[in-house]
Amino acid sequence: MGKSKMSLNLMLEKVLKEDALRKKGNSDLSLRERQANMMVQVVGALVPVTAIRLNKFSHFFALKSDNSRTKKCDYLLIVELDGITHAIFIELKKTLSEDDEAKEQLRRSRPFLAYLLSVCEIENELILEPKPIEKYVIIAEKLSEGFDKQRVNVNPNNLPTEHYKGIEIKNIVKTTVSLADLTNS
Repeated sequence: MGKSKMSLNLMLEKVLKEDALRKKGNSDLSLRERQANMMVQVVGALVPVTAIRLNKFSHFFALKSDNSRTKKCDYLLIVELDGITHAIFIELKKTLSEDDEAKEQLRRSRPFLAYLLSVCEIENELILEPKPIEKYVIIAEKLSEGFDKQRVNVNPNNLPTEHYKGIEIKNIVKTTVSLADLTNS
């Protein structure tokens, strides 16, 4: 097993069906959540971005569905910047609330990245090193009333990063985000 000169983006585009990919190339990217009737624009993508629609994957059938094991987020973006690969899990919500459902969807999506990396390694007979840096983001159109009623005034343009069961989640409340917003911690 050797090293690959092919980017992870190209490897994924070779192994995934077209309907699982939202976009190829480098330009603005539209992410849609049809159930929530929501669309988010990712702008400033000066490098190729592979957007994978995780709802196109069925979860592993042998898993029991209790404890949210079958939940997954909306998108996984693969971005390569300055020689570093970023894997950005994104959950789109109409309203950002304090419940843990969206956070759990992000956390439960991690096996999909491991699976996709493994498929790419097998197909290309190599070991992908280093592994992508994982990021977790919830993007919402608005804050819930619960955030508005807190004693400390919450600024939707500067929400704190949350720690949730071993992952750090960035919350963004706007429908146009820059790629830099997603890749910076």
